[in-house]
Amino acid sequence: MIQEIFSFHQVENLNWNDFIESEENREAVACLSCWPKSWHSNGVIIYGAPKVGKTHIAGLWAQAANAIYILQAAFNEPPRNLFDANCNFVIDNFDDLTNTDINIDNWMFDFFNICREKNHFFLLISRTAPSMWNIKLRDLRSRLLTLPAINIKNPDDDLLLKIAKKISKDFGINITDEILSYILDHIKRDVPTFSATLKMLDKLALQKQKSITIPFVKKYIGTEKNTEKNEELR
Repeated sequence: MIQEIFSFHQVENLNWNDFIESEENREAVACLSCWPKSWHSNGVIIYGAPKVGKTHIAGLWAQAANAIYILQAAFNEPPRNLFDANCNFVIDNFDDLTNTDINIDNWMFDFFNICREKNHFFLLISRTAPSMWNIKLRDLRSRLLTLPAINIKNPDDDLLLKIAKKISKDFGINITDEILSYILDHIKRDVPTFSATLKMLDKLALQKQKSITIPFVKKYIGTEKNTEKNEELR
């Protein structure tokens, strides 16, 4: 039962020292890294756009708090079954769950109350703010709105470059700051786009036995023709 409803989820480079702290995520870092003394409730909500660091920071908290990710199968079981394990909890993509056929409202209402009763903690991860969630049960909505909700904002230029350097390192790609900045200046400036572009450039460079240089990058990003090439490589 536990294996089917829990995930012992991990992320790459699971270390607070490796996490890039900035103004955009400082509130979330302060809250999660100081658990449990900084928590005045049993739950916290972290929300933000894709690839702003929600998964990484949730993984760091899960490690510190002995927390386990709740899988979708759990929502077909009584929530009290989860508490056979001595752990805390993470529910990822919570906003997606509120828009499915799963009866999440009653399940979550019971889960929330049992966490209070047994003094367990939980972290909800979402792309959207709680006010936008499709919660029909009024009592659940009122409880969720009492929780701290912390927005991790999209990175600014300096942070985006730092993240780009980290992604390059994680992928094992040796690339200069100048080339990274050039790439960021010629694509949609967000982490998912950069990550996909870097993977594409690395694959091309390996195929053609070339280094990733600015002239090389110019050939494969920024035009409709090159976009078609990128699609062929995916």
